[in-house]
Amino acid sequence: MQLRNARVLVTGASRGLGKNIAAAVARHGADVAVVARNGDQLESLAKELGGKAYPTDLMDPAAVESLIERVEADGPVDVLINNAGIDRVGRFYESSSQDVRDLLQVNLIAPMELCRQVMPGMLQRGRGHIVNVSSMGAISTGPGVTLYGASKAGLSHFTAGIRSELREKPVNTTLVQIGEVKTDMIDNIRAFGPARRTIERAIKWKMTSAEPLDADMVAEAIAQAIENNRKHVILPKSIKVMANFTEFPRRVSELMLTGIDQDTD
Repeated sequence: MQLRNARVLVTGASRGLGKNIAAAVARHGADVAVVARNGDQLESLAKELGGKAYPTDLMDPAAVESLIERVEADGPVDVLINNAGIDRVGRFYESSSQDVRDLLQVNLIAPMELCRQVMPGMLQRGRGHIVNVSSMGAISTGPGVTLYGASKAGLSHFTAGIRSELREKPVNTTLVQIGEVKTDMIDNIRAFGPARRTIERAIKWKMTSAEPLDADMVAEAIAQAIENNRKHVILPKSIKVMANFTEFPRRVSELMLTGIDQDTD
């Protein structure tokens, strides 16, 4: 899908990778709708990009339920980029029940709900693209990121599911699986000793890159994936082997579904 003149909704856009993604799709000519909790930062970004801000707390289920309706009151969403995410770094058994609910709400439930809301309109209009930003944490887990990794694994598997339902339909999906990116989130993860030592071991085993990914580079790769209808963005290249191992059963399932009528009840 060409981004020029497309309306693109980016969640988690006020800072970090989301801000870079919003800027990248705007450079490609998109009309950007940006979502995040911080209204001031969001309004500033929207003004800079010539887009529109929709301050929303994705941790609030009621706010998520009305989000697409609010955004599409100003025009249909052609591209949904589910980028927003939070981490709760530390031992899982030291998490509170609220920690678990909040993280799953933002990282998994909100993206699923936004997809549920936006897909019927995309199918009716005959065009659309959905991007779900996952993580290496969905591929390989370790101490300190159990909850985060579980949420991202769920998002990756969910994306495979909707991809199969959208087969031969005019709505495409892109799953983004990335290692460390130069943002404050990775600083928070590295602050927890066991997680930092796990990352250092992964670098030693060449399972990931020694240097965090540049956020602008990742954002541009996502923009190009949308324009070229690519199913995956996997960065850095060193994680591709493990990512492909994880994806293999899903690809087999896709082959198995070839020719199955999905539109007749």
